Amino acid sequence: MLKWCARVVGRLLLTLLIATATLCSAEAADDAKSVARARLERIQSLRKERPNDGVLIFYEAITRIDLGDRDAAFALLRSLQGRKLGLVPVRDAGFEAVWDDPEFQQIREKLATEEPRTPDASVAFRLADPKLIPEGIAYDPKQARFFIGSVAQKKIVSANRKGKVKDFSKPEDNLDCVLGLFVDAAHELCAVSTNGFLDEAQKQRRNAVVRYDLKNGLLVNRYDAPDANQLNDLTITADGTIYATDSASGTLFRKKAAEKTLTPFGAKGTLPGANGITLGADGSLYVAISTGIARIDLSTGAPTRLPQPDTVVTGGCDGLYWHRGDLVGIQNVTNPGRVIRIALADQGTRISGVTVLQSHHHPEFAEPTTGAIADDGLYAIANSYVGHFQPNGSIKDPGELKPTAIIAVQKP
Repeated sequence: MLKWCARVVGRLLLTLLIATATLCSAEAADDAKSVARARLERIQSLRKERPNDGVLIFYEAITRIDLGDRDAAFALLRSLQGRKLGLVPVRDAGFEAVWDDPEFQQIREKLATEEPRTPDASVAFRLADPKLIPEGIAYDPKQARFFIGSVAQKKIVSANRKGKVKDFSKPEDNLDCVLGLFVDAAHELCAVSTNGFLDEAQKQRRNAVVRYDLKNGLLVNRYDAPDANQLNDLTITADGTIYATDSASGTLFRKKAAEKTLTPFGAKGTLPGANGITLGADGSLYVAISTGIARIDLSTGAPTRLPQPDTVVTGGCDGLYWHRGDLVGIQNVTNPGRVIRIALADQGTRISGVTVLQSHHHPEFAEPTTGAIADDGLYAIANSYVGHFQPNGSIKDPGELKPTAIIAVQKP
């Protein structure tokens, strides 16, 4: 399990996207074909319920590639042409085996060109260090500053709107790779710290949410999640309850204000591809999953996937945010990168449509991950390069990296 988790960090491979906890045991047995066949059965079962669901067709194509069934995979991808769903194959998300195939590239190019290009969001600022490998970002409105978490350097930095960067966390804080970040109502910063996708986790796995007092910048608490595989993102309610997603196990974790650790909330494995997480204005909890968006029952932890028309795709979101009655998502699995507004209906229980705020054509996009809502828009990490980060902690082809661009997607 660690190897496929390590390849993606904020991005998700199909095994994570569709597999259940049962399938993880098959993968542990190193029987890749059996895992792929079981995955195919699961996808086909879901397609009986939602035969025109584009993201399921997309995932089936990836699985067919895993099984060596090139022709069937290409036929599935061709069936998506003309639907303008924003489904565009990404190299490091299951298409490696056919990436250099001219026929595949023709299909991919057609899917890519079908999506209308939006105006390119402006670059708000850049982070000078190209080897930061940032994944999470949060905004502190009181001091008009951003916090960015580094996967590669295991730290948190702060930046003002002009891009002046300085270290925020300290070496003695003993952070692992930093993923999700959140500034809560108490003016404290919480961050996910995990080594769950590193080789070292095979000997000792660490998952925690750390809390900083923004008045003095000091680490004030650490809440471990001993049962987690790889925590990813988090959100915090007004009463101090922390909710965090575990992407590797597809599970939601929770810590109430008086508790000391994060524990599973709801059944394990019921949120395949669990990633971004956000709270609605009415307290509703939403989680980005492989096939769309789930709403969580706050009394039991049980998820319900929001129904949506077949004309939209909301699966594969990394960052997920609440804004003015709708959701905003950053997709990076089913698309090289795009920002979408997800319109909600029926008191947040149904998705009625999607508006593309930033298409994949943005010249700075290279594995965009998450963003932060500020007064004037969504500030998103455009080029995280998380795919360059390796399980042993090294960075592949560091010379290819450019300084991180934070783009401002205005008025989502």
